[in-house]
Amino acid sequence: MKLSKPQLNEYIELYLNDLNDYGCDQDNYLLAEQTLSKFSNLLTESKQDIRKMLNEAITKSDKNTREVYEEFLMYVQELQD
Repeated sequence: MKLSKPQLNEYIELYLNDLNDYGCDQDNYLLAEQTLSKFSNLLTESKQDIRKMLNEAITKSDKNTREVYEEFLMYVQELQD
């Protein structure tokens, strides 16, 4: 998976729109929005590889946040296939 920061930010926006469009409950949507918003801010400030940052975010997160990252990662992989 080779992504630029702008591409990943676009995928975050698409992912959140899809969650909203396909009836995700409000609590899960808010969790996803907060989690990915923080990640997007980290992307802006970091010079690290995006894939490495995602993997670190997944391993260092609590269960609920980890699920958001894992589902988002699967979403991105599906869009790229």
